[in-house]
Order: sequence, then structure tokens, then C-alpha cells
Amino acid sequence: MSGRNSQVSRIYVVLGLLESARLGLSVAEITDRLQERGFEIAKRTVYRDLEALLAAGFPLTQQGKNDELGTRWTLEHNTRIQQHLVLSSRELFALYLARSVLIPLRDTPFFADLQTVFQKIEDRLGSKSLGELQEVSTDFHFEPGPRWGLGIDPDVVETIRAACTERQVLLVNYSSVNGRQTRDRKVGPQFLYFAKGSLYLVAEDCEVGTVKVFSIPRINSATMLDEEYKGEATDPEQFFSSAIGVYVGGQPLHSRIRFGPNVANFIKERRWHSTQRVISKEGGWIEVELEVAQTPELIQWVLGFGSQALVIEPASLADAVAAEARLTSDLYSPLKAS
Repeated sequence: MSGRNSQVSRIYVVLGLLESARLGLSVAEITDRLQERGFEIAKRTVYRDLEALLAAGFPLTQQGKNDELGTRWTLEHNTRIQQHLVLSSRELFALYLARSVLIPLRDTPFFADLQTVFQKIEDRLGSKSLGELQEVSTDFHFEPGPRWGLGIDPDVVETIRAACTERQVLLVNYSSVNGRQTRDRKVGPQFLYFAKGSLYLVAEDCEVGTVKVFSIPRINSATMLDEEYKGEATDPEQFFSSAIGVYVGGQPLHSRIRFGPNVANFIKERRWHSTQRVISKEGGWIEVELEVAQTPELIQWVLGFGSQALVIEPASLADAVAAEARLTSDLYSPLKAS
């Protein structure tokens, strides 16, 4: 971890320590507790962190300079933004750091409102505090991820959002994956779901009575009908529990996928699914066990690691990956022959 990123992580821990210490903490106590958490620091570093927090406008005070406990630092638990929104110091710090996570929403109907929220926070902090906070957060960045696709009608999104809130049936005009066909679909809205740079509607297809995932960019129009949706609410976590992405397939299958040494650490460092179990093998290989449905996203995920990924089971997944790999190879056959 770079020095700046280490400072950001450390300051976040310091804020947590002070928030939970009703009587405050001395610099020595803060140093000891940081060292217990694996930070290799001295007291002078803690002094610098406290000074940085003071300069950034966090409500720190020094108390008891002459008592037997020595100087103790205390932190007001809440920071008030305007009249109604009250944030803790750690919440405010984390919110400011995480603003770059919202970059994928830049082309969405929501981004202007999000910018307004952060502008209000910045106005409340003031230029001096904001400058110090920006300095502390320098070099602490988040991968922006895929950007939102263009061409989404904000009125469509707002209609869908309102239908989800009011539990009203929607009539949507929906395009097929290849865009060659469109037809009206009557759906019972459950919730909106943002993933991988796009927005989806999870809703019951009233024609077949099954909850499905609809891509918002393929919804050409949406009309909220004067009809209450009475279907049972769907829990997002449970709905996507067997998926490794947005596609929701059938029943989860026990899958074993072997990964080579070139990608083993990359795989182990990440949590791809809640059921993930990693087993070390000889020669630097690993095996990952998952309980997931066989979907196009799972197949593409395995293919993305090329010759460093081998499906051990189930046979159906191994066959699907092999078939897709052959089709990909066939695409390049004319180039090889020329």
C-alpha cells in the first residue's frame, strides 16, 4: 500500500477509534491500538494525522491537559449537513472518498442529482476543510468500471422507479436481444438493479408468472397502469444468489473450476460468489468450487481466463465452454488461412 493510501486507511481507523471512545484517547493509546491493527507507526505519525483531521474541519478537541490521564483527544460523533442530514465523521470521510465509485453513473439521469448532493457537502465544509480533505484522499482511487450505456430515456427510468415504489403494473415496449423484434410486455415491477455499467428492472412477467430481469436500455417506453401489482416482493440478494452476474438461470449446480498459476493469486484475492471455496493444488494451481446456475455470464467468465481455466465439473458447463471456445476459434480460421 502506498504511503498516501496507508494514511487514508489509518485516518479512517483513527476516526473509528475516537468515535467509540466516550472519554477520548491519548496519542499513546491511539498509537498502541493502531499497532495492534498492523500499522507500523510512531506517535509523531499519529500527531500528524490528528493535525490533518483538525485542518480538514473534523470536530476534534483536546481535553484534560493537566489531569493524570494526560491530553486526550475526543471527537464529536455527528457532523450536521444543513438541517436534517446528520453524518458521523467516518461516514462523511467515507462518502467523500467513495464519490469516484459513482463515475459509472455519469451518463445516467441520476448523476446531476448526485453532484448536487456533493456540492452541498462541499459548500458546508468550506474551502479550507475541503482542500485538506482532498489532500488526504489524493491517490486513493476506485476503478470506475463500465460506463452507463447511452440513449436511456430518463422519463422511462422515472416511470419505472415510480411503479416500483407504488407497486403498480407496468406496460413496457421491449426489444429483443438482437433488436429485431419489439413487443409490449405487462410486468409487475419489483426493483431496479444497477450492475456492470447498466440498469435492469427485476419484474414479474405477468404473461408467464415468472420473475425475470429486463434490460432498461431495451425498454423503449413504459406506462404505469391503473392496476395494483399484488405479487410477492422479491429479495434482491436471494434472487441473484445463484448468479455470478445479472443472468439468472435455473437451479444452482456444484461447479469445480481449476485455475493455473498465472491467474491463481488474482482469483484468490477476489470474492466472485458467496459460495466460493478455494483449494490449493500442486504446481501453483487452485480449484474454485461454486454453487451457481449455468448461465452465459458463467461461461464467459471461465473463457475470460483462456488456457488458465479448466472446468472439472459439471460436464454440461465443460461442454458449453468447449463449444464456445471452438466457435471463437472458427472465427479466426479464415485469418489463419489467408
